[in-house]
Amino acid sequence: MTVLDNKNNNNYQNGYLIYNKDFIFKGKFLSNDSFRIAEICFNTSMTGYQEILTDPSYKSQFINFTFPLIGIVGCNKEDYESWKIHASGMISNEILNLSSNWRSKENFSKWLLDQNSCAFYDLDTRSLTKVVREYGPKNIMICSESFYDEKGIDEILDLIDNSLTLEKNDVIKEFTNELTLTKANKNENRISIGFLNFGAKDNIKNNLINRNCDLFEFDMNFKADEIIALELDGIFLSNGPGDPRKVYQNIETELKKLLNKKIPTFGICLGHQILSLAFDADTKRMNRGHRGGNHPVKNIRKNIVEITSQNHGFVVAKENFPENLEITHVSLFDGTVDGMKSKSHPLFSVQYHPESSPGPHDSRYLFDEFIELIKSNAS
Repeated sequence: MTVLDNKNNNNYQNGYLIYNKDFIFKGKFLSNDSFRIAEICFNTSMTGYQEILTDPSYKSQFINFTFPLIGIVGCNKEDYESWKIHASGMISNEILNLSSNWRSKENFSKWLLDQNSCAFYDLDTRSLTKVVREYGPKNIMICSESFYDEKGIDEILDLIDNSLTLEKNDVIKEFTNELTLTKANKNENRISIGFLNFGAKDNIKNNLINRNCDLFEFDMNFKADEIIALELDGIFLSNGPGDPRKVYQNIETELKKLLNKKIPTFGICLGHQILSLAFDADTKRMNRGHRGGNHPVKNIRKNIVEITSQNHGFVVAKENFPENLEITHVSLFDGTVDGMKSKSHPLFSVQYHPESSPGPHDSRYLFDEFIELIKSNAS
């Protein structure tokens, strides 16, 4: 058993991060609980930790930040991507509580605890990242030293092994139970969008609203007939947490009924995966996922490269890709499918996040293309 230790001293309780029996990290544990179990992933972004932690796509996951300093600009009311922290917790080399930013309104550690999240820090996060890259994502535990000493490694490993994986844990239902939906009134001077919210970031909504759109919001329990009766101009499928196949199984009948109306449609991240499944593509778990703000993507149609913001652990499979779909974007990291369009429907989607927040704005043109698709379909 290898225990990797870091000698820095901070004021919070000592603790352990247990990946498996071979990789156990000592550090500091900041939590209202004695332990937490969730799937570990890593994010390479250098900014935007508040936006990342409040992104619903991270529900039931620990985020290991490769950037060593988290908390440096504090927290504020403007940088939320939803109404709360959805990540189970965060892992960082160092937490800085003396924030240095004029927008900061709250201490970072207090914000984490008040939101019922947690942190594990004072460890070599890049060493941990190499473990995740080598052996893949899995459920891990972070806990206090007293919990570790009381339970022992064998009982802790049993608790981890018996915890639900993302494939088995229906996190989308948990999110849906907490979601408050908003619906606009029909306005002839504005574009009406049926917004299917599976875990949407607020800046996706903002990018549509800023383009003269009114959003009629629905959760995963939507009824196609209700949306069709509204005679909306477009349909949008959002990002969100969990296994896309599990989400798709819950909505397949209603979604196919909606898509048969050939209303202009745009999907992002989980929405991209769901739309691909609806056209008989397949999805699969990635070995390490894409999470960060510097991912290069090739736009095949325009023959240009975009630097993108990404956050996903599942991907649309290239194998047996349907003939009725066209691949429009590919990742230059590993060649995975990053965008598609339908050959039979006014529909397209991308795996990455064109709204960024945080991240580069190279791909925000996709919202304009969605608006143009709607206008051309109406003419």
